[in-house]
Amino acid sequence: MIFFILIWSICTVAFFALASCMSKHQKQIFGRELTASKTKLATLVGWVLLIIALVICITHGNLSNMISYWVAALTFSALFVGLCLSYFAHKAKQLVMACIVIAILSCITYLI
Repeated sequence: MIFFILIWSICTVAFFALASCMSKHQKQIFGRELTASKTKLATLVGWVLLIIALVICITHGNLSNMISYWVAALTFSALFVGLCLSYFAHKAKQLVMACIVIAILSCITYLI
């Protein structure tokens, strides 16, 4: 279960970063549009985090099973981010920080 929480939290932060690339969501989260360089940085961070989550999954089990596991985590992450941006956009920064803390704690717990 802790492995799923690790992958889910990394994917959730990645999806929040990718959502920050869209001007509509930038206005929701930050109250204004970001500069082009910050938008590119958010895109890069989002994709890198998704790749990191995939690599973590692939290295911890059978390839086909773990890709399916990653896709399942992606599904739950996308649903969570979509609901948060729809109903709790004003608290998006706090939710991202909470997901980062969850990712760090679950990583430490998984490694112990």
